[in-house]
Amino acid sequence: MPCLMAGAATLYVAPNGNDSWSGRRPDPNVQASDGPFATLERARDEIRRMKRNGGLPQGGVTVEVAGRLYQMERALELKAEDSGSAEAPILYRARSGEQVRLAGGRKLDGFQPVTDPAILARLEPAARGKVFRTDLKAQGMSDFGSPAGGGMELFYNDKPMTVARWPNEGFVKITGLVGGDPVDVRGTVGDIKGKFMYEGDRPKRWEGEKEPWVHGYWFWDWSDERHRVESIDTEKRIISVAPPYHGYGYRVGQWFYAFNLLSELDRPGEWYVDREAGLLYFWPPSPIAKGRAVVSMIPNLVTMQDASHVTLRGMTLEASRGTAVIVRGGTQSQVVGCTIRNLGGSAVDIAGGTNHAVIGCDIYEVADSGISLNGGDRATLTPANHLAENNHIHHYARWNRMYRPAISLDGVGSRAAHNLIHNAPHEAIAFGGNDHVMEYNEIHSVCYESNDAGAIYSGRDWTMRGTVIRHNYLHHINGLGGSGCIGVYLDDMFCGTTIQGNLFYRVTYPAFIGGGRDNIIDNNIFVESSPAVHIDDRAMNWASYHVDTTMKERLLAMPYKEIPWRSRYPRLVDIWEDEPAAPKGNIVTHNIAWMCKWSNIAGNARPHTAIRDNLLNQDPRFANASRLDFRLRPDSPAYALGFKAIPIEKIGLYKDDRRASWPVAHTVRKMETPPSEPARKRTWQTYKAPLTTGTVVIDGAIHPDEWKKARPMAIEQGIEGEKVALRSTAWLAHDGKTLFVAVDNPVDTLQPISTGNTWGRDDAVELAFRAPANRQDAPILILRGYPSGHFESSNESGAPKAQVEQAAAGVLYRAQALGNDRWQAEWQVPLASLGLDPARTGPIAFNLSVRKRASGLWLMWQGTSGNTWDLDSAGTLTLGR
Repeated sequence: MPCLMAGAATLYVAPNGNDSWSGRRPDPNVQASDGPFATLERARDEIRRMKRNGGLPQGGVTVEVAGRLYQMERALELKAEDSGSAEAPILYRARSGEQVRLAGGRKLDGFQPVTDPAILARLEPAARGKVFRTDLKAQGMSDFGSPAGGGMELFYNDKPMTVARWPNEGFVKITGLVGGDPVDVRGTVGDIKGKFMYEGDRPKRWEGEKEPWVHGYWFWDWSDERHRVESIDTEKRIISVAPPYHGYGYRVGQWFYAFNLLSELDRPGEWYVDREAGLLYFWPPSPIAKGRAVVSMIPNLVTMQDASHVTLRGMTLEASRGTAVIVRGGTQSQVVGCTIRNLGGSAVDIAGGTNHAVIGCDIYEVADSGISLNGGDRATLTPANHLAENNHIHHYARWNRMYRPAISLDGVGSRAAHNLIHNAPHEAIAFGGNDHVMEYNEIHSVCYESNDAGAIYSGRDWTMRGTVIRHNYLHHINGLGGSGCIGVYLDDMFCGTTIQGNLFYRVTYPAFIGGGRDNIIDNNIFVESSPAVHIDDRAMNWASYHVDTTMKERLLAMPYKEIPWRSRYPRLVDIWEDEPAAPKGNIVTHNIAWMCKWSNIAGNARPHTAIRDNLLNQDPRFANASRLDFRLRPDSPAYALGFKAIPIEKIGLYKDDRRASWPVAHTVRKMETPPSEPARKRTWQTYKAPLTTGTVVIDGAIHPDEWKKARPMAIEQGIEGEKVALRSTAWLAHDGKTLFVAVDNPVDTLQPISTGNTWGRDDAVELAFRAPANRQDAPILILRGYPSGHFESSNESGAPKAQVEQAAAGVLYRAQALGNDRWQAEWQVPLASLGLDPARTGPIAFNLSVRKRASGLWLMWQGTSGNTWDLDSAGTLTLGR
């Protein structure tokens, strides 16, 4: 009979147990004719028997599991019949002080040094004599899975090993495209077909490889995919991948590596499976006789289907091919104080049900995500009340790199609190749905293998409102190559989210509103995080196509004009009738920005944004900034503006008997230095337009004799100030009444010069002016011209309508294509149209940019890390006399 203590029952599982026994506590003084069970399944079945025979005792049932490695042949399946209740919960727990390991893998034996001359010849000389081989089929294994992922993985001494690859670290870049099927995504060009060129001759070593694969970020920095290689032309240096091709296509300069190559098994820790022969090759990082090699076998370790009031506590779950713990339906089940590691999938996936929780777990080296919480009813805004708290999640998304966050919140009303998240290639927390809370989390060293990505991310929905992101500490986040990622990313018109009381240190674009509405950025601290606040108007320009499609569809899918929606989100009720593309209702208040650029707010967004009571680059009086103590001293000037102290001391993990480990150590990943850093330290550039007395013919073809007095202006910087090939050249001059501008634009012949008139999508030239240069409140005027001969005055900077119209008055613009590799543009702009008087006007803040569609380039005279018209980061134009 099970042990009864204070009304509750305890069943025992031990390595020396027997499923024919009663599950009682082992007694060393009694002959082993009875005692603990051998398996969790037998304990589960005993609980079922107890329920059939009178029900569970008051206080519930504890299954105490003695320390050892339990090799799981299948997942522990818990169903509705395995539920406890609030008065009689069921707890599966490791015996105190002992390590219980639930493993979904098989230990490998039979390793022998490789002696086959043909195999040795394929290996690098340094690998010969170091690589071992074992026969998987002889050990009863035949399901190896695909190299694309989700199949067999190798772990050695409890660490994941690396499939043989080249290069061993990092990536190589695409140098050319030969698919012959061009694609143009808003001016970013590539090819639909996966046929691309590479540098060097390394692939010549791959001749005879049975199944080479490549993994790359083929078009965008945030979208990766693995492909089987169909063929390699080593003379022309062309790799062709097998269809289906990547959905976005392929682009020059994007990066990839090759893997699943026996010939690249060239360093300790790498392995390769010959799937045809059933042989595994491995270079062990320590003597194989003293190590333990395990391959993952079963899909999952624990599943709960409509099971309630069940807790797993204090165990190590490892070596499954998929997700360790899956919960569907039910209520108030928990995973507490577990170590979940070395998986081919995610750690815990909860969908449906209510009040489930993952608390105090250590999660690392999982191939996919950490914790997924999905539940509640959006139509009725009924919350799920799921919880992820006090978990340490790191080194995740090991195989599937993008959109595999440490924690995801979907549905309605879940919470992520006091988690420590770090060292991941992409997101930390992703969310969708309504009324979630993310608080007291510390996040660092994420998004290191991506750009245009957010540590905390959601996007493209007007209806997913009510989420609060507060009292979190985000630091050391700046993207692949230091090129810049985002702290909190409200992408593509995302709305109704509060970013409040957070601390950002060394995070690029820490608070980012991508054209959305009704968001609040309040009471945050931004230190060395530039620009602190970004708000754009994308739905009014390049992303406008989403308004009548995706955004409208998602709006109409929700009962947004009915109760409880109309009372919960009153600003949503009339959105369709209230200029839905305009970024209205955003509020930016009571923030501190120190040692960073304050804002990057689009002109069309400024009139709709409430900005007040922010302390901008005035010493905020931190307690000890040199030691990263960003608490405010009592005499901080921020308090007079209404700032409220952030409870920084409460952020992150806390000591608790439910934590899997304590104390917890973690290291900040070294941040990459942006390649453009030297350019950012440049001195302020000035261009002097000479006074000309000659005639300038504006016909779109540059006549050198007319520009003898003007010195060439090199248009050769990228957006971040880095030097870019295929430079353009400009010349400027004036006659006291008119400004003359000529621009010569060599282009890539990969695609024809575009003749459309859409900024960003077509070839174009942009001029931006502000006078006087040092008056930041002066309007910024923008003129754009296209190869078609069309020009326009843009209001994108937020200049008043009357001045935008005046800037175009009297302007003469001409353009010509000179063959298929060059086009030229000329302007005649009345100075009065720009509000300029040469006799009174001092330096003019100025920039000039060129869009080169075929090569996907944005070139600027002065790279601004933003728009051409971010003139605080550009240069000055003076008018000679």
